[in-house]
Amino acid sequence: MKERIPMTDFAKQWASHIEESTAPRMKQDAAEQTFWKQFMQKKVYAPDASSRQVLTCLHPLFEQYKIQTALELGPGWGNYTLDLASMCNEVACVDISEDVLNFILKTGEEHGFHNLTAHHAKWETFTPEKQYDLVFGYNCFYRQADLIDCFSRMQNASRKLCVAGMNTGLAPGWVRELEAAGAQVRWEWKDYMYFVGVLYQMGIDPNVRILPFTKTLSYPDVDALVEGECARCDCTNLSPEKAAAILCKHFSEQPDGSWLAESHFRSGVVWWDASQNRV
Repeated sequence: MKERIPMTDFAKQWASHIEESTAPRMKQDAAEQTFWKQFMQKKVYAPDASSRQVLTCLHPLFEQYKIQTALELGPGWGNYTLDLASMCNEVACVDISEDVLNFILKTGEEHGFHNLTAHHAKWETFTPEKQYDLVFGYNCFYRQADLIDCFSRMQNASRKLCVAGMNTGLAPGWVRELEAAGAQVRWEWKDYMYFVGVLYQMGIDPNVRILPFTKTLSYPDVDALVEGECARCDCTNLSPEKAAAILCKHFSEQPDGSWLAESHFRSGVVWWDASQNRV
């Protein structure tokens, strides 16, 4: 009896999306490192609100598995790193950007955490010297063309638990209207469902929890609204006048002249026991 039902090849679909991307950061290590160098020059430690809700979801799981050591992929500006450091004896971080790692170590020291270590490496080629209770990654998989290899590395590096999460969302109504008006829209294609599908292909049955979030989008004036939203969905070929006519139907003008709208998205929290079908 076959244990896995033949399905869409999620790993191949994910890889093809990355292959088709024209964004330099997706394929050029130097472009990715340059982005983070510039980004970190103005970044201060301020975890996103959504990360607080994700951690509320994960805390009971970490307690259940008695997590004492953790390995984090792509920590970024530390949405989760210091929280992991507060509950673990040791947290190791892996990132292609040395600027990211320097920020994390400096921020950790400023908050009294001296149990952080850094590994300047690409996850695709990194081999840890030991296993950790938890291997954790959130919103850091956008350059991982081979998700099967990525998740296999996570599992092999973990003694107990793996967590792979990602914020995702459907395009809001105005993006679809911009496209209908002739804009060449590029909207984020990544979705937690790829994680579930790829793990299923690997013979792993993951757990999934979907957390709904709402974010308020605010622009000081119409020009900023058009510029910001057109840049967000990469539809620079539409005239500002046409774009403004569509966007102003969905955003509300405030007494001070600013424009507001709510954007809805989800966070897919995917986790699995590292002992499951270990490769």
